[in-house]
Amino acid sequence: MATSVTFDSKVAARTRAASEILHNKELLAIYQRHGGLREDLDAIVSHGQKAEALSHARSSSKSSGESATLTVLTAFSALQKEYAAVMAVVQAVRLDLLQAKAPAELVQAVEHIIRNEAPVLYRQEPSTEGAAGKKRKAVQSVSHEALRAEIHKDAVALLGLTAVHAALKRRGVTTARLGQLRDDAQALSSELGDRATKKGASRGVTESLRAAVADQKAVWSACYRLLATAAQQDTRIHQLLKEATKKR
Repeated sequence: MATSVTFDSKVAARTRAASEILHNKELLAIYQRHGGLREDLDAIVSHGQKAEALSHARSSSKSSGESATLTVLTAFSALQKEYAAVMAVVQAVRLDLLQAKAPAELVQAVEHIIRNEAPVLYRQEPSTEGAAGKKRKAVQSVSHEALRAEIHKDAVALLGLTAVHAALKRRGVTTARLGQLRDDAQALSSELGDRATKKGASRGVTESLRAAVADQKAVWSACYRLLATAAQQDTRIHQLLKEATKKR
């Protein structure tokens, strides 16, 4: 069997499985009962997230020649994920406003923000194979700085649209969360804006990516028998392991 040396669906599935167990008290207790440690799952998730961030960096460097430090790229990846989560709520709030017969101007303001939503480097696309079958689709190549600026602009616009704050809060997006999104986007401005275009920058990123994948696999392999034993006690853990180990 070929050894995975890049971020792929198997690495993502391992990360997802460890994260689900780690953040579910009942599942975590089952894993710990059989000799597992929270630190095992933390390591699997950490290595997987690092591999994902490096995968984004490598794809970006190949298409546009951009290079940035791992710290900045990891922060940018987290910013994109939070922005996508917030905008998903904004999309739902639009329907809430229509059903509540909110003023047309307010609905139009929300639609304007949605219509001008910043593109992302990669979007998850649904698949008939379920969560594990999701695939990534590259969209229009846009610089990190341009994306960051668009995210910042949308966060500021939502903060200024006070009439929708109650509806957003009802779905979990508070003004504090919007403010954090704005601040995080602003904080990345100088780091991303100062990066000059560099060709051939993907080599070092690829080496780091392979190391992250190898580190995750090492922890996963060391703990797999513990996970498998826990899976015999709970069908949820069994399903998570099934998704993480099936052939791709």
